[in-house]
Amino acid sequence: MADLKAGWAFLRHETVLLANTIQGTIGQLSLGVITVVSVILAQQLTPPPGDEYAATYAFMETAIGLGNLIALGLISTRVRKGRLIIIAYVAYGVQMIVLGAVDSIPIALGLLAGMGIANMAFVVPSQTLFQERTPPELMGRVVSLRFALVFSGMAIAMGLGGLLTEDFGLGPVIAGAGITAIVAGVVGLAVRELREA
Repeated sequence: MADLKAGWAFLRHETVLLANTIQGTIGQLSLGVITVVSVILAQQLTPPPGDEYAATYAFMETAIGLGNLIALGLISTRVRKGRLIIIAYVAYGVQMIVLGAVDSIPIALGLLAGMGIANMAFVVPSQTLFQERTPPELMGRVVSLRFALVFSGMAIAMGLGGLLTEDFGLGPVIAGAGITAIVAGVVGLAVRELREA
């Protein structure tokens, strides 16, 4: 608890990192949902009788991983990190909204690859900001606090994602998660210090 308090004491006065942590916590809600419902999506995308959905799911995971790899080659150090994070969250959310409405495996795979690219485009610069702006002696405490907040959001979303899918259906839940990711981007847009970081 003392370490978490020390991390919070630093983080609450560091506008860029605090805004990015709030962004990350909101953004992980959408990642938590897609993590849980992706198996259901694979079942719905697989042609009848749908027994081979495991192969569809494997291709979906591969598409995300391929997008992650592509992103690592595309991320430029010339772009402001804060702006890249904002754009990436919005791009992730838009693609997720579209994913909730498609019934084609190739289109879904393309969208998932794009989401993989966007995911790395907000993860890598976020981690870099923390490394650049946190004193070495506080790094463990600050990053631990961030991870506790961000991944708590993801865990909550994983629980809610399954429940909401039962009540509202897959498409609306995925679209709602996409809107959440867009909100994460807009949060960053509202903070000048993060936009210019």
